[in-house]
Amino acid sequence: MNEVSPLIVSMSPETIVVHDGHAPMQRFSLTYDIDHAEKATKAYISVYARGIGEVQRFDVDVQPRAQIEFLLDASSFDLGPTVRFRAHCPYGDTDWYVMGSDPPEFPQRPSSKEIGLVGPAYIDKRSLAPGVGVSVSLDGAQFTRDCTAEAQVDGTTVELRNVVAGDRRIAAQLPAEALQQRPVAVRHFEVQLVVYGPGMPAEDVYELNFAE
Repeated sequence: MNEVSPLIVSMSPETIVVHDGHAPMQRFSLTYDIDHAEKATKAYISVYARGIGEVQRFDVDVQPRAQIEFLLDASSFDLGPTVRFRAHCPYGDTDWYVMGSDPPEFPQRPSSKEIGLVGPAYIDKRSLAPGVGVSVSLDGAQFTRDCTAEAQVDGTTVELRNVVAGDRRIAAQLPAEALQQRPVAVRHFEVQLVVYGPGMPAEDVYELNFAE
């Protein structure tokens, strides 16, 4: 108790526009609280993308409640193409699932016929090598060995390799050349409010989803 505790109350707008893997400069408003702010010594906002790294960081005032406006400039970062998958099963086709997006529901209902999760959540550029595929998996409660998978990169169909379907999972290889040596970031920014006080720093995270 009585520890410094940060909270991001709201962000506006609630999504960030991304086109062709790039986010132009956009203005945001953020409201935050810091419980026991009198014990805090420093606070900052960090905007981070898994698969890319830190995009921006700036100090903020240590106050019990504050609202700030800032320009988020991620235009120099390649967030990668939009990679999406769907499964074809005897019962029909699933909806498209975008790699790096949050699961539609977790845990997935056993009766669901949709894709519950795609892994990995992101693809680091350093892991890409010419001629080498990226191992991906599609999890679904109703998947069987009679299912297969389809992929698209920025709307263009990509032929998956070594597709193996089994109970509740489809494994495949996504050709590296289909990504054109580009990373695939998680499809949201993590807006982190970090506050330093007694002991370790504390943080709160807001997921700023991509609007692609």
